Amino acid sequence: MKLGIEGRRALIVGSSSGIGAGIAVMLAAEGVEVIVHGRSLENAEAVVAEIRAAGGRASALIGVLDKPEAVERLAAETLATGPIDILVNSAGATISVRGWFEVPMEVWQQQYQFSTLYAVQLIRALVPAMRERGWGRVLNISSGAAFKPMAFHPEYSAAKLALHTIACSLARELGDCGVTINTLISGLVMTMNTRAMIQKTAQAQGFTETGVELERRVLREVWRSAIPIARAGRVEELAAAACFLVSEQAAYITGASLRVDGGGAGYVN
Repeated sequence: MKLGIEGRRALIVGSSSGIGAGIAVMLAAEGVEVIVHGRSLENAEAVVAEIRAAGGRASALIGVLDKPEAVERLAAETLATGPIDILVNSAGATISVRGWFEVPMEVWQQQYQFSTLYAVQLIRALVPAMRERGWGRVLNISSGAAFKPMAFHPEYSAAKLALHTIACSLARELGDCGVTINTLISGLVMTMNTRAMIQKTAQAQGFTETGVELERRVLREVWRSAIPIARAGRVEELAAAACFLVSEQAAYITGASLRVDGGGAGYVN
């Protein structure tokens, strides 16, 4: 299937590693000019180098999205090099792993800034021009924790659920203008951090399996995972779904949330 996005320009926020990096690499392979954004220049440039080595077009922008003025600066630097057709909001991190009554209010505020408010600000800065040109794609990367929250880090689940609400609301605001906005809901994904957690857990339990068998045993016996496919997702699997949602082929999909979580609707019981 041809995605019909060759020659488009994309800003992938939070793409110097993990799911965002996977999306950047796959979009570039589809002929999209990609702006790789992250907090680490070294990591962002490594993704850019990978894309260029494969014949793609990419550049790097660095910035921490901790304040509105920092997000404004990112938007200005992005537009200074040309219009943006595709915006992927993939930034976000778990700031706290504390419970409801242990999470300070400032952490709630920080979490919303890192996971939600930056996306709102970038949408406001970049989408009006997409609307004028009659074509655009916005994709928010959320988490299964938004729909199956835990008792701990409630601020993370709430901030990620807000991305879904934003997409539903904006889809109605945009209507039939050629711009769509959707949400990709990620389950457990085999990033470097996930792999490290699995290895640490396996060592503590004395497990001797390797590869997927070790992964499945940790998920089943220790983490009590409810993922029917019984493994973590791969970055490439998330990236493929993301590329479809920002493609020409997905023109009739807007305001939707696509779960890519192995059937788990969240990744723990």
